[in-house]
Amino acid sequence: MNTLKLSLVFFIVALVTGCATPGNPNRLNAFHDAAPRSVLVVPPVNMTTDVQGTTSVLATLPFYLAEKGYYVFPVNTVKTLLEYEGYYEPAEAHAAAPEQLANLFKADSILYVTIHEWTSRYMLLATTTEVDFEYRIVNADGTELWSARQQMTYTPDNNSSGNPLIDLIAMAVTAAVERAAPNYLPLTRQANSLAFYGPNGVPPGPYSPVYDQYYKQLNGAE
Repeated sequence: MNTLKLSLVFFIVALVTGCATPGNPNRLNAFHDAAPRSVLVVPPVNMTTDVQGTTSVLATLPFYLAEKGYYVFPVNTVKTLLEYEGYYEPAEAHAAAPEQLANLFKADSILYVTIHEWTSRYMLLATTTEVDFEYRIVNADGTELWSARQQMTYTPDNNSSGNPLIDLIAMAVTAAVERAAPNYLPLTRQANSLAFYGPNGVPPGPYSPVYDQYYKQLNGAE
């Protein structure tokens, strides 16, 4: 299914769950104090049975962090070097001391992602694809700077033709297509965008054109 079709049929229900209280003016104090310039993205821990989830999520993360204005260490290089250091599984890297990981790459901060859901449920006339990601950014010393969680679902829309039999066939075909090729990546990109740009998103980084303005306004409000 091409991008144009996706744009026409993509109706997403987003359940945005922030780990911090929305509107809490103090929730980013630790982030502002640390003011990280670089982010080390470690491979996500995948709690599901789909082995493709880790690679797919990892590949989508750098774009949003870089666009926010942070230097992001190349994720494939990070994965290779972590394996060289003995961290063959994502869970091992997540369990390691943040200070140790940060020192390996001279990173200011570390992003951890846990995949709680990465499934496609088929029910004859409808297929629903679901993703659920938990995000955490910690400082090089292990202090938590930011966290969020995004849960999203997608069910293909079927426009009625007015003919019940044709509509049933169309629904079955659409459900089968989604089952064969679930729209995980579009959902993942939507989740990442909401996590980093939403109401509880990450502040702009030092390479963002609005970085100076953001911190001037922040300091002026204090």
